[in-house]
Amino acid sequence: MQSEQSEELFDITGVVVRTAPDQSKAVAERLTEMKGVEVHAVGDEGNLVVTVEELDGEKFALKTIEDINNMPGVLSTSLVYHHTEDESMQKQETMQ
Repeated sequence: MQSEQSEELFDITGVVVRTAPDQSKAVAERLTEMKGVEVHAVGDEGNLVVTVEELDGEKFALKTIEDINNMPGVLSTSLVYHHTEDESMQKQETMQ
């Protein structure tokens, strides 16, 4: 008998956030307070490398990116990466 596994999906969206250079640290701090948002790098010229992660059924990534784009100090956001993965497949790979 084959066991059924739930197929929980999660999405990872990579975004470059361009800020005014003097605002990059303040924007990075605000970003880390947002659900599913992680700041991976802050450049000297105001560019931030950010990911937004959401689980299956959550639909906040686009709204989050819109909110980031509207933050004081943010000049623009650019979507640079998007990936959807089946979490149950990841669990199987780690068990092998």
